[in-house]
Amino acid sequence: MSSLFALLAVLGTASAAVVPSTGVNTLLVTSTAPSLDLVECLKTSYYGTYGGSASSQEHIYLPSEECLISGSALDGLTAGSLIPLNFEREAGRIVWIGQAGIDPSLAQESLQNTWDGISTKSAESIMLESDAQKVLTTSTKSSGSIQLLYQSPNSLVLHVPHAYLPTIDTLLPSHLVPVALPSNPLPALFEGWESVPARFAIHLANVTKHLRFDPQIDKIVSDGIELNQIRRDVRYLTGEAPSGIESRHSFTPGAIKAAHWIKEKVEATGANCTLRQFLDGFSPNVICHYPSSLNSTEHVILSAHYDSRGSFGSTRAPGGDDDGSGTGHLLGVAHAIGSQGVRFEKQVVLAFFAGEEQGLLGSHAYAEHLHKKNTTILLQVQADMLAYHAPGEPLQIGLPESIHLPEASYLIGNLSQIYSPELVVGKTAACCSDHQSFISYGFPATQVFERNGWIADPFYHNSGDLSQREGYDFEQVVSIAKVTLSSLLTIAGYSLGESV
Repeated sequence: MSSLFALLAVLGTASAAVVPSTGVNTLLVTSTAPSLDLVECLKTSYYGTYGGSASSQEHIYLPSEECLISGSALDGLTAGSLIPLNFEREAGRIVWIGQAGIDPSLAQESLQNTWDGISTKSAESIMLESDAQKVLTTSTKSSGSIQLLYQSPNSLVLHVPHAYLPTIDTLLPSHLVPVALPSNPLPALFEGWESVPARFAIHLANVTKHLRFDPQIDKIVSDGIELNQIRRDVRYLTGEAPSGIESRHSFTPGAIKAAHWIKEKVEATGANCTLRQFLDGFSPNVICHYPSSLNSTEHVILSAHYDSRGSFGSTRAPGGDDDGSGTGHLLGVAHAIGSQGVRFEKQVVLAFFAGEEQGLLGSHAYAEHLHKKNTTILLQVQADMLAYHAPGEPLQIGLPESIHLPEASYLIGNLSQIYSPELVVGKTAACCSDHQSFISYGFPATQVFERNGWIADPFYHNSGDLSQREGYDFEQVVSIAKVTLSSLLTIAGYSLGESV
């Protein structure tokens, strides 16, 4: 689909000619990041940054027609596209779709072929079936069809009616991932538009500067993280152990069962857990809270997503690596907290998100909720895909090359060197996980991943994603869990009491 008009370096002088004659809003996709140089109406219409590679990131704005009428509205932008919106945005969500971080040479479908497939399928009624039961029927008579708004060499931007949100991932080949734009513009939180307020970056940098080996932390992470316990939990979630769970796709009965099981498991370690609904038709977020022993209002969050995605077009989704490994790791951290009698000085949250595979929907709802409450978060770490490395490769931990707070990643890398020196620390091109939702709201966040470089798991987004296969390594999960637990102990502070 051609855009309304391609922005050039002289964009500012031509802006009066590009105002759409109809529509309330216009989609603006540009390589120009938000800054103080932009006019106010653009600053307040910013909807996020998308893409795992810094060199190809896209920044999205939804300016009003009134904003574009201003002769200087587009001053400061260097390149991009404007597309008029001719639908009721409340009827669905705008969704960015781009590369997941697999080596581009392994991509199965071109973006054009992907869109051709989506448009064909969304023009009909969709009925998806698991092996056991029909799980969703969608009629387009009431919902409309998916619309292509914008296409670049690296991405698609779609308008997805609400009825299609639960299954948008099943229409995509494994190398593509969706990220839903927020329903409302992101706040202009920070002077100079740094991704996170400077005080949080300075705090984490100072912690990193003064890190020293702590034998008590080493004992807690070494004694508390148990490989056999993590393995049992992962295999319960995948159905490899008798659980009755065939799939944890966000709208399946298996996901609901997993949510209640996770809640029960973590509450047994001394946490208070709640099931938080965020969208109709989706399984809930599971939010588990360990209280502050000092009545602190500052928070530290570890998270994973417990929903999963199967093969192209299939709802069977055991999700052993993506993200059974991250979820099992988080359950392992909870087990260590309970078994070692850890009491935190600051508020600690273990968050298990749903809706990640459909566009980070669960984590965005939770991050937005925390922002509205003016919650202070000192650190958020997402664990997504921790178990796989190619046969013969060493144990690894990958940190994001973009869309993260560098000081948060530096801290995790240094903690890894201290408490899990067997891990090779590097950067990953993997995109896009739930820490991005927290970065969007100005919270200091990063991700831990299984491998440096490209995603290499041959069963990525595949219905064969089980734990009993070559390359799936629970030792690596344990080593990464020691790192994330050490980050909790270091940033939240702790004391030891009786075990639960």
